Amino acid sequence: MAAAKIYRMTEMPGRFSTMRMHALRWLAFAFLFMAVLGNAMAQTTAPEVDLQNRSKGTQVVQSLFLDASQQLDFESAQKQTFSPFNPLARFGFNNKGIWLRLQIERTPGDVGPLFLILRPPYFEEVTLYSPAMNEPKGWRKKNLGIHEVLSKIEIGETPQTGVVYLRLASRVDSPLLSLVGNRDEMTAMERKLDVLTAVITTLIFLAFASMLWRTLRKFNWMSLLISVFLLFALCRHWLALGYTHTFMGMTSAMGVSLGPFLIILTISVGGGVFVLLLTALFPRQAWIRWFWVWPILQACLAGYALLDPSAALRWSDWLWQSGPLVLSVFLLGAAWRDPSSLRLLASKIAFVALLIVSVIMVIMSNQSRFQEGLAGAETGPEFLIWNLLLRGIQPLVIMGMASWIFERINSDRLHSISGELHASQESLGLETKRLERQRKFTAMLAHELKNPLAVSHMALSAIESRLGHQDPLRERSAAIKQSLQEIDGIIDRCSEIDGFEQGQLPMSVGSFTLNELMAVLKVSNPSERIYFLVLGIHDGAVLTSDIHYLKIIFSNLLTNALKYSPADTLIELAVESVIRDGKTRTLEFCVSNEVGEAGTPAPELAFERFYRAEAARNQSGAGLGLWLSQALAHAVGSELVMKANREKISFTLALAHT
Repeated sequence: MAAAKIYRMTEMPGRFSTMRMHALRWLAFAFLFMAVLGNAMAQTTAPEVDLQNRSKGTQVVQSLFLDASQQLDFESAQKQTFSPFNPLARFGFNNKGIWLRLQIERTPGDVGPLFLILRPPYFEEVTLYSPAMNEPKGWRKKNLGIHEVLSKIEIGETPQTGVVYLRLASRVDSPLLSLVGNRDEMTAMERKLDVLTAVITTLIFLAFASMLWRTLRKFNWMSLLISVFLLFALCRHWLALGYTHTFMGMTSAMGVSLGPFLIILTISVGGGVFVLLLTALFPRQAWIRWFWVWPILQACLAGYALLDPSAALRWSDWLWQSGPLVLSVFLLGAAWRDPSSLRLLASKIAFVALLIVSVIMVIMSNQSRFQEGLAGAETGPEFLIWNLLLRGIQPLVIMGMASWIFERINSDRLHSISGELHASQESLGLETKRLERQRKFTAMLAHELKNPLAVSHMALSAIESRLGHQDPLRERSAAIKQSLQEIDGIIDRCSEIDGFEQGQLPMSVGSFTLNELMAVLKVSNPSERIYFLVLGIHDGAVLTSDIHYLKIIFSNLLTNALKYSPADTLIELAVESVIRDGKTRTLEFCVSNEVGEAGTPAPELAFERFYRAEAARNQSGAGLGLWLSQALAHAVGSELVMKANREKISFTLALAHT
């Protein structure tokens, strides 16, 4: 713990430097934004138009009537009840006749023709009915093309208080915003829209370029999704103001199909950004990834919008209303199941931010009261300017916060993991030192025990040389000799295990013949009870493995067989050539013996460390031989298999040969 604290203290200057760089970058971006925005606002309010002769300009009250039958003519439509509406709300225009009534009140002394700006340009047909004193019925009818709709629509001369009607046709559910004024007012309005669009385009393009550069420099899905989101948001903004029609020659039908496509696709990519934040916030909660269904469904609806834009928008709106609520449930559920993921400050900030955004989105999805509050309200040029400004800045703010939170989460988590890794390395170093001391102690203990054992062996041999063949003490000396050998075997086995676990017994793979292996085993296991049997294979068969590992494996198996089998029985080590799967030729080494008084070990526990059968506990041993043999067998790419019954027990090891 102390090491981890010291590491974090040493890392603090680097972290402060990184935070300072991030802060400077965002301050520079904010300064650039304020400079560009201030310059744009100064230009849009420049007194290029002489408006001193009027106090409030042209006042317009707009109302709407939707003709479900689509059969009403102009005279019949005039008699209908027109209702105030919220120009920002999306209307169900599909399969309906749209009649827009503009009640115009001009400032005294304001003369000359009036003009109309209609946005967004998602209409396939636009017919203007304006008052005309010289017409028989007092109304002038004019069918407008897409280029006329995109520019200032000339209404003509009107009385000080007059009414203008527009009949619209659209397959898209969209907002409807109209602005009326004289030539100077509309020229100023167009300039404001141009400057505002230039500002928003510049800011979004700068953010897009920054995210794209970060994506190319060090790829991550968050930067890529934000780049795509900003690109779609910019195209959507251009399309809503008609710039794509002007610059790219897009037809009205293309705009009607492309508008819903971009709207839904922007929502889909934005949903993907939120899902990435959610999965980054709770990486251990795999079930959260099911929320990817929401943006994927939105993406499918974006494709469907090219065929039926109105239906796609209706389904997208339904998903939009349900998505934030589901996101809130996912957030609270993940926090309840995995509170440890919120221990970092950045994670807490991200959780609160996502929860607030989810609540705001839930409120926004239910806009009935908000729409009623704006219905019939005056929506003049300043209202449009500020609305467009907020809509243009909104994606920058949201995506900027999302990017910052995502980076902060990953950065803090990386620092936390680095600190834990450093602490683990410190602990590993201490454990390595402890194991090294243990290895040295084991080696010293084995050496110190070997010396008195060697002395005991020598003394026992001297005593045996003085005993006669019929001396009753010879049996005792044989038992003592057997005990000394068992102690010596336990020490050797402990040394081998210690060397194997600490890497002091490295594997050395080489080629050798079966005859060489059998010779090594016969030398290391000279008991007269052991006999070797080779079936169906010549002694010159070549094996590729570690001969030292094999020697330890078979020596342990033979030693166990000698110890736990009846004293007057033989131990067999049989070698047989076997073809597996019709292709691979292997040698099967099988050590078998008769079952003694100790019985057979439990098959599921035989290779466990320190395991010994109950009946075998009256004999010396540590329960390490079979465990070490199986570990070494795994090291050479094979496995020991035990087979046992009441009379016989065997251990088989298969090795490939050429």
